[in-house]
Amino acid sequence: MNNKDLSLFLGMLCGDGHLSIHNKRRKYGIYYDYVTGFCNTDERVMKIFYALFYKIFKIKGNFHPRDRPNRKRIYEFSSYSKKVFAEIKKLGFPVGVKKDKLRIPMIVKKGSETEKLYFLAGVFMTDGSLKNNSRIFFHSGSKMFLDEIAELINELYGIKNQVKSFLQRERFLSYQLTLNKEE
Repeated sequence: MNNKDLSLFLGMLCGDGHLSIHNKRRKYGIYYDYVTGFCNTDERVMKIFYALFYKIFKIKGNFHPRDRPNRKRIYEFSSYSKKVFAEIKKLGFPVGVKKDKLRIPMIVKKGSETEKLYFLAGVFMTDGSLKNNSRIFFHSGSKMFLDEIAELINELYGIKNQVKSFLQRERFLSYQLTLNKEE
């Protein structure tokens, strides 16, 4: 397995991915779906994720667009491979709601500088943005995760910035890390 590809994949998954277990009741009992999912409004980002997933795990998932009223079209990826689910979980990716559990995976923290950069690129593709005034932002529902991103950026570039809280769409508490801004 190529660690640069895995690092990019994990960065993207930390941004817009999830692991979830759905239980299904059937006539003969309960069975479980082990879902690796990813959602993004940019079809190009989805295609990168889809290709990485296949390249790393040699299993194809499915992705399709879904139109939402008064919002951008979203592309949704899912794989129901229990084996892949278990591999990703073993790397430290949380199952269920990520908000208070998401961390930079240890394989990335202990990885090479290049692998850390690929991870950051994956996070940037999903939870980052570049504003008109050339400011770079990372957004997340997890303060703990963004604090670790800030530490990683400091380790790689010597840039120290604090994570700030803000209200997203006037109802959701979220967190933001801003780079290259005068504080």
